[in-house]
Amino acid sequence: MKITVLTILFLVFLSCKNATEKGTEQTQIVVDSTGLKIEKAEKPTENSKLISFLENPIDLQKFKSKNNGNVTTSVNNGLKYQYHPAINDSIFYGYNFITDSIGPKGINEIVVFKYGENKHRFEDETEILIEMRIFNKDSDLGKANLIGLSKKELESEFGNHYLTFDNGIAYSNKNKVLILELENSKIKSYNYIKLSTEKIDIDLIRKIAE
Repeated sequence: MKITVLTILFLVFLSCKNATEKGTEQTQIVVDSTGLKIEKAEKPTENSKLISFLENPIDLQKFKSKNNGNVTTSVNNGLKYQYHPAINDSIFYGYNFITDSIGPKGINEIVVFKYGENKHRFEDETEILIEMRIFNKDSDLGKANLIGLSKKELESEFGNHYLTFDNGIAYSNKNKVLILELENSKIKSYNYIKLSTEKIDIDLIRKIAE
C-alpha cells in the first residue's frame, strides 16, 4: 500500500513540475478505481483565422488580374514604419484601385515592395505586399472586403483580443497589424501593414492612423 501511495505522489509531483516548466500546458489529475490517471489539457490556441488573415489577407496577383483596367500606379521610397526587406535594387510601389463607389477618403491603395528586373512591371509575382489602405467596399478583395462589417461580426471572426484607440481597434501578430477605423460600430476604413518592428503599441497605432 505504501508503494502505491508513494508512486501516486511521485507521479503527481512530476506532472506538476512539467506543467510549470512548459508553461503552455495545464495538467488535470484524476484518480479512479483503477489507479492514477493523468489528463493534459492544452491552453487555448491563438485565433487561427486572425493569424491566417494577417499572414495573407489577399491573393494579390488574382486581385490585380481582375482590376488591371481600373488602376493607377506610383513609386515612392516607403515609410519608416513599413517593413523594408534587405534587398538592393528595389522600390516601393503604390497601386491605386478605382471602385464603383469612392468615399470621401479616396480610393483603395495597395503598397508593395518590388525588386530586380521586374520592379517596373505590373505583372510581377515576386513583389511583396507591404500595406493595404482600404476605404471602399470591393468584392474582389475577398476575405479582405471588411468595409461595412460590424464590430460584432469582426469579433466573431478574429476574436476580441485587440488594442483600442480613439475611434477604432487594432489586431496584431508579430510585425503585422490590422488597424480598423469604426463609425457607429461598423468598419469605416482600415490599414493592413507589415511593419519594420514587432513592438506594436498605442503610440505607433495612432501615428499610423493619423
